[in-house]
Amino acid sequence: MSCRRTHILLVVTLLAALLPARAQQVAWSVDMTAFFDNREYGYSKVESQTLFGTRLSPEIGVCIGHSAIMAGASWVQPIDGSTENARIHPTVYYRYSSPRFRMSMGMFPRTQLIENEPAILQYDSLTYYRPNIAGALFQYVHPKGFAELYVDWRQVQTEVKREAFMVVFNGRWQPLPYLFAGGHLVMNHLARPRHSDDRYTVTDNLIVSPYVGLDLTPCTPLDTLTLKVGYHLSLDRLRNVGTWHHPQGLLVDLRAEWRFLGLHNTFYKGGAQMPLYPQLGAQLNQGDPFYQSPTYNRTDIYAYLFRKSYLNCLASFNLHYTPGNLDFQQQLVLRFYLDDQAWKERKTAKNRGYLKNIL
Repeated sequence: MSCRRTHILLVVTLLAALLPARAQQVAWSVDMTAFFDNREYGYSKVESQTLFGTRLSPEIGVCIGHSAIMAGASWVQPIDGSTENARIHPTVYYRYSSPRFRMSMGMFPRTQLIENEPAILQYDSLTYYRPNIAGALFQYVHPKGFAELYVDWRQVQTEVKREAFMVVFNGRWQPLPYLFAGGHLVMNHLARPRHSDDRYTVTDNLIVSPYVGLDLTPCTPLDTLTLKVGYHLSLDRLRNVGTWHHPQGLLVDLRAEWRFLGLHNTFYKGGAQMPLYPQLGAQLNQGDPFYQSPTYNRTDIYAYLFRKSYLNCLASFNLHYTPGNLDFQQQLVLRFYLDDQAWKERKTAKNRGYLKNIL
């Protein structure tokens, strides 16, 4: 694997040297994330643990017009300094980027998504340790909203591993300054290992999660005040059984920010989500296992210690309520990102906006 990554980087370097200077330029980026996540949970269906590590993701490639070919790797390192549990994820992808349409194909960073996935679809720990999407991404950007569709091939079928992939659509439309609507559609597929016996079966998971929302920011002195109310339906089945589970419920999301302080509250009430999680875990369901509770409320109280175009440092104290339990989580997540365009514009007054957090 190390030899293969070396060959990829050599090919990119040769392309940069051979192509005419006016037609191409060398593109590069460095993305570094450090995370501390302490979880003290009494809810029996979620594991208490402490996650502490760093992630370094350098890339280099060739850019020609709207197109770019990039190669690199993400090195995820536990904080104990031991390489025993360290992981290296190769990054190789094609990227097309224009004002309205963008696409990526290959193994590309999850941070290319326009909007981070909500916790009911993407668990924090999976975001820390699986930084890349493997597949394809298509994005359309409009002044009043966006739409993005991606395929993520999480695991290839072998004699011992089950094929796992998901197709995700995410969109949002804001026809009025204070009114918006959107939602998520997910098709999640878990196959059998090759030549496996009847202990295994193909498993399906479908999710429909529309919402409507109000953006009340212009009416208040706050920097952000939004309220979303949505309906979440999932369909799950083991094909050898044939019975569809269809838990559904109400999902309410409130976010408020003022300067460097923020509050994010999510409330779910309905059927217990992820009915196959005790059997299959994150192989099938990528969301937060707290949603196995029919009543769940999460409150994040957070502060941006640093918030710039190249740096985002977020400290958060999170409360998780399920019937009979009030659990606590403390997070400190730092992300540093710099690329060739930002480096060229470092002495100008161009506003690139705040750097997005990974969560």
